[in-house]
Amino acid sequence: MKVAWSATHQEFLLTDGYYFSGLYKELCRRKIEIEEVDDFDRLFEYDVIVFNYPENPFSSEEKEKIRESLEQKGKKIIFTAHFKNKDGVSEICNSITRDYGIDILPEGIKDEMHHLEDDLFIITTDEVKLYREGVKEVVFPYSAPLEVENGAEVVLRARKTSLTDSGKRSPVLIAQKRFESGGKLIVCGSCIFWDNFSLFRLDNLQFVVNMFEGAE
Repeated sequence: MKVAWSATHQEFLLTDGYYFSGLYKELCRRKIEIEEVDDFDRLFEYDVIVFNYPENPFSSEEKEKIRESLEQKGKKIIFTAHFKNKDGVSEICNSITRDYGIDILPEGIKDEMHHLEDDLFIITTDEVKLYREGVKEVVFPYSAPLEVENGAEVVLRARKTSLTDSGKRSPVLIAQKRFESGGKLIVCGSCIFWDNFSLFRLDNLQFVVNMFEGAE
């Protein structure tokens, strides 16, 4: 499997070893080839494409290329955001994901009972619906809540003890849309559940590997 980590829209970079050295090493150890790619057209030569916190908007031509890759080419594309629409990233992602029934809300999520580091935004959850082989609990820091409709599936949900800024409990954290081509769109409310802080806590590593390998 070959994974393209986009460097085309001012994303958090895979080559920033302070944050993502663990992810790079663990995927390589499992024979998952992952490469940082700074040419947009080259992204679509890979099986999986990651847009991790894209800060620059997508052009109409780029959006069409993404749609084609999902609906016709069978690609897996992963978008990640952050809480409270920081840097406008949630809306940049929504410009693509909303058409497929997944909307990233401009809010945060707290859990007073299940969190790490005395930080209510570093929530943990055992509500793993997909990619759960060998996974019981994950940490999902500083996530935005998602709204899901039009046949999109819930991958990960916060616990019932969690609360969004608007007062909703147990929000969706990750959602997925499948396509007849075999393509998948995966949308994550957090962009740091696979950084060096989170990856080796609880079952995050196995969860991330499952997402890439498709072990639901």
